[in-house]
Amino acid sequence: MKKFKRMISLVLVCLMVAVMAAGCGSASSSSSNEASNTSAASSTSTASSSDSSTEESGYGSFTIKVGGTVPETHPITKAQYLFEEIVERESGGSIQVEVYPNAQLGTGREMIEAVQMGNVDMGETTLAPFSSWTDEFSLLALPFLLDDREHAFKVVDSDIGKKMADNVAEITGVRVLGYWENGIRMLTNAKRPVRSPEDLNGMKIRVMENPLYLNLFTAIGANPTPMAFGELYTALQQKTIDGQDNPYAIVATNKFYEIQPYMTELGHVFDFTGFLVNEEWYQALSAKDRELIDSAAAEATAYQREQAALYSEEAKQTVLDAGVQIEELTSDEREVFREASASVYDWFREERKPVTDMDEFLDAVDALR
Repeated sequence: MKKFKRMISLVLVCLMVAVMAAGCGSASSSSSNEASNTSAASSTSTASSSDSSTEESGYGSFTIKVGGTVPETHPITKAQYLFEEIVERESGGSIQVEVYPNAQLGTGREMIEAVQMGNVDMGETTLAPFSSWTDEFSLLALPFLLDDREHAFKVVDSDIGKKMADNVAEITGVRVLGYWENGIRMLTNAKRPVRSPEDLNGMKIRVMENPLYLNLFTAIGANPTPMAFGELYTALQQKTIDGQDNPYAIVATNKFYEIQPYMTELGHVFDFTGFLVNEEWYQALSAKDRELIDSAAAEATAYQREQAALYSEEAKQTVLDAGVQIEELTSDEREVFREASASVYDWFREERKPVTDMDEFLDAVDALR
């Protein structure tokens, strides 16, 4: 009997423990669900706040990463900062812009590839490196093609310039939103004044790693030597090469005047810089966001061109003050160089394959003179 009572007591104890455990489990589950619901409510609240902010401004909420290849004081970087200011102001801070100047994210081909892969949303570089993908922009580098700044910008702002940007975007996935000025390319050297192709005989001139420039300097009598820009100053200093071609601003900011006593205002190529954007990212923007990007880019483009002209004049004065002998060619002297480079047009027509028909392009350029 006692044994039977002990068994009943044991069963009752077990039942009580089970009931208590079930109660605790229910409380724990309830507490967990309550925490989960609180977290979800908090998340919903944050999302609602963000959505509300976006709805108020009408713009998306994101950050644009912009790469730059030149120092902070250069008109190109200043234009990027203006772009940043306009976008952030007009979007009410909903869209943020981060500018990384001074080649922090790459230069030349590296910058194009960074934008192409989406590692950078936007960026800038001269158009010459696009020749690795297409000859389209190389049309703009044909020698002695453009008369002056006004003519140069008329061409790229025309239908033909917009068509070229569309073609390059389709091929590379990188769109030029604005044609900016890197400068008008001039010639410097350490040997003698240059006023004719004969003066260039035997001179080793550094050129960009682009077949068009190789052909051009061969045609006008020099011995062209392809070389990366980062190696240029040392090569000039050690007299591995005799000269180079770059706009006044580049000559001044890189202090080439310290080791290049002669300069010729050859003006053989107007060097454009492209303000670039990843095409897929750009097309995925809402219509309102894209309109803001376009508007800010247009304003930055106008500002950059204005500042580039002023900057070039200041740079020229710096070169003059350094004692560099500058040769200003007469129209007849420049025509001799133009005629000497005519073979480059024949070579380009036979060997290169831009999307835009070369004759159509040249006709458009002539019509805008």
